Parts: sequence; structure tokens; C-alpha cells
Amino acid sequence: MSNKKLLSLIYGKEDAIHLAPSSKVVSADVFSKLLEGQDILARVKEDAERYRKEVVAECEKLKEAAQKEGFEAGFKQWVEYVADLEKEIKEVRGEFEKIVLPVALKAAKKIVGKELEVSKTAILDIVTSTLKAVAQHKKVAIYVNKEDLEVLNENRQKIKDVFENLETLSLGVRDDIAPGGCIIETERGIINAQIESRWKLLEEVFESMAKPSLKKVENEETTKSS
Repeated sequence: MSNKKLLSLIYGKEDAIHLAPSSKVVSADVFSKLLEGQDILARVKEDAERYRKEVVAECEKLKEAAQKEGFEAGFKQWVEYVADLEKEIKEVRGEFEKIVLPVALKAAKKIVGKELEVSKTAILDIVTSTLKAVAQHKKVAIYVNKEDLEVLNENRQKIKDVFENLETLSLGVRDDIAPGGCIIETERGIINAQIESRWKLLEEVFESMAKPSLKKVENEETTKSS
């Protein structure tokens, strides 16, 4: 664009600079207008640069806002994902405990059963361990399966050594007691130490331990959702 056209745009048609077609000399009046036009042009350039910087700054603000909104949306999505994951973990944990408990007990029964078959003295350990709870009692009768009686008779003295002031000790057989189990009678009561009774007790202990664990998970879920 020529200076003439540019200055015409700045001043408008009425104040436009007109040069004679054949004139090569700019008059003083025209030159004055030219200088004034250049000053205006400089100011226009300054305004344009300032406007450009303002636009850039505004774009940066919009960009930051968009990034922030995107982060918040992503964070919200992440929180929802974690909540779903924790819920799934809770459900899996509950199912896992329901499955594992019977399997663990079944495996333990097999291991103990195998141990009783291999070790003929296992009954002695079971009896002496059970007798420690009644070590102060004086009159004791121990009943076992007929397969285990011989081992106890052979270790009668070791059984007596468990007690502090034992007066009488009798060993007997009962058909309703499975191998590896025993029933102990004293002057103060009866202890049922049969294998099945121990399994039931162990199962109750496992269940009592599992319930607080599940309850804790439920409380955590309730707290997070509130």
C-alpha cells in the first residue's frame, strides 16, 4: 500500500493528500500532513501491538482455565474410578473369604489326617497339650480311640508329669471318638478335644476374625461416600 493510500485511510477522504500528477515536489502544507500522518501511524502500530499482547494474555488465561477444567474433570473421573475399584475389592474380598475358609479347613484336615496316619505318637502331643489346661486337677480320666490307647499306655508317666498334684489317672476307650481325638474328664468338668470339635472351634475363630475385617471395609466405604 502506498503512503498516499495509507494516509487517505487514516485521514478520510476530506483530508486526503492530493499530489499533482506531474508534480515531484511535496509542498510544505502537504509535508506537514505527511508528518502528522506518520505520527498517527506510529500510534496505530503501538495500539496494534498492545492489543496483540492483550489478546495473547487472554488466550493464555483461557488456556490455563481449560487445563484446570480438564484436570478437575480428570481428577473427578479418577476419584470415581478409585471408588468403583474399592467397591470391587470389597466384593472380591468377601467372596474370597467365603471360598478360602472352607478350602483352608479342608486342606488342614487333610494335612492333620495324614499326620495322624504317619505319626503314631501324634495323639500323645494332642493329649499332653490339652491336659495343660487342667494341670492343677487331681482326678483325671482320658478316653481315646482304641487305635491310640497303646501309645498313651506306653507314655503314661509323661502324661502324669503334666500335672502338679495328680491323684488318679485312668485311660480308656470310647467308640464314638475318632483317631487323633480325646475326651478328658476331671473332678471339675469335661474337655472335648476331638478333632471335629477342634475344627468347629477353628472355623468359628476364622469367622470371628473375618467379620471385623469386612465391617471395617464397610465402614470405610460409608465414610468415603458420605
